[in-house]
Parts: sequence; structure tokens; C-alpha cells
Amino acid sequence: MIYDVARQEEKLIMREFSRRGIPINPMNMNNMEMHLLGSWSQFGLTLMRAMSHMKAILIARILNINGVPTINDGEAMELAWNKALTLAMLGRAGLPVTPSTIIMDGEPNEASYPAILKPIQGSWGRMTSMIRNREELMLVLKHRSAMDPHARPALLQPLIGDGTDYRVFVIGGEAVAGMRRRPPNGDWRSNVARGGRAEAVRIDPIMGELAAKAVELLGLEYAGVDFLASDELLINEVNAVPEFRGLMHATGVDIPGLLVNHVINAVKR
Repeated sequence: MIYDVARQEEKLIMREFSRRGIPINPMNMNNMEMHLLGSWSQFGLTLMRAMSHMKAILIARILNINGVPTINDGEAMELAWNKALTLAMLGRAGLPVTPSTIIMDGEPNEASYPAILKPIQGSWGRMTSMIRNREELMLVLKHRSAMDPHARPALLQPLIGDGTDYRVFVIGGEAVAGMRRRPPNGDWRSNVARGGRAEAVRIDPIMGELAAKAVELLGLEYAGVDFLASDELLINEVNAVPEFRGLMHATGVDIPGLLVNHVINAVKR
């Protein structure tokens, strides 16, 4: 298993392997020295559990190039990390996704407000803003571009509801747990990392099927799929290295146990 910060999730996974008497080699990627033309014999099937998505994708892709399988696959992780590519692929396949507009260097000709402006890549609701009108949009874009020349392209989406969303956790093609996340007072972002309130929900068969299909289309083996609910369910994001502490607390589902089962089965294949 490769990680960078041993969060509760990573500790629970390591504890589950230990409980079963299965030896693993946890590696902190910040201490790794990877020689591109070196030997890769020390690596077997590798579970990717790093917070730094860009580093994790790089390491996973290098491992994959050298014949080392990873969960998740590096190319699939890279696709899921890009919100625009994810929604484009899923929408093209006929899955319902949140209407989204990519903003390059100009201003959008058509936009409805209020809207949500977010980076193409990112997590935890960072650098995400509610936009109430065109003037506000241009001001935020100008400010971000001054702070970071790579702030564009960005993604503009209509505000749907009050920010409440649904997270479905998929492992091995099966939707195993679901929760509703409500934003804290005064915010529209429901991320648990930002204080969002999580509560267990029964996974609607349609939601479970859509989540499993999205994960399959992206080439992932496990992921968290986020939905918004309007007149229909809309896939909003797919997280290829999902946290699950809040989900476990809300649902009681043994995510580490299910994930370890999947890894063991993958080794046997």
C-alpha cells in the first residue's frame, strides 16, 4: 500500500490486513526514491491510498508501465481526477451528469445563476465558489488567475438544491454503502471534511446501478460516486481515492474489510 498521510482510513486498512495475518509493505511515497530504469521486483499488487492525487497518479502510472498492477489503475485515477473528463465520458455513455461548462480564458456566452465555479481538478470543496451573477464570475476568475496562472480552465455548474448530495461507495462493481451529506449552516458544500453532516441512506437501486456503471466506465475498481438530486439523479463527481471515515460512522458498513477482500481476490486472479 502506498500512502502519504496515514489517516484513519489507511490505519484501518493496515489493521485489517494485520488482523487477518496478511503481510503488507506500507510505503510513504514522500520517502520513496523511484529510479525509472531500476528494478521493480519489490512491488506486487499495490493499493493506492495517497491524499496527493498528482503524486499518486504519477507513481501508479510508473508502476503500471513497469508491469506492476495498482488499485486503482493509474490511467483510471488520472481520468477520475479530472472532473471535466469524467463528466464528458459518463455523459457520452448516456449516464445523467450535472450540466457543466468549461471556462477557458474568455467569459461564457451562456450561464445561469446562481452557479458553482470549481477547479477541473481538486477535492474537499477547495477553491469552489458560489457565483450569483456575471460580474461576480469575472471578478472571481480574475482574482484566481492572478493568484494561480493555472487556475483555468475551470468548471461552471448550476447550483442544484441547497448543496445536499449523496455518496455511494462502490467496490468490485457493487454499491456497498450510501450516505446523504448535508452542508453545514451558512455553506453550500457538503464535504464531510468541511463539516458536512452525514447520514445513512438506503441505496436506491437506480442510484446503485448508476454508481457501479460510472466506476466501471472509468476503469476503477473502487470509488466514491457523488450524486446531486433535482428532478433526476445527476452524477457530479467520482473520487478514485475516497475517504470513508464519515461513511463508516454513518452506516456502520465495514469498508476496510470489504476493500481488503477485494484486494485479496485481485491477488488471486
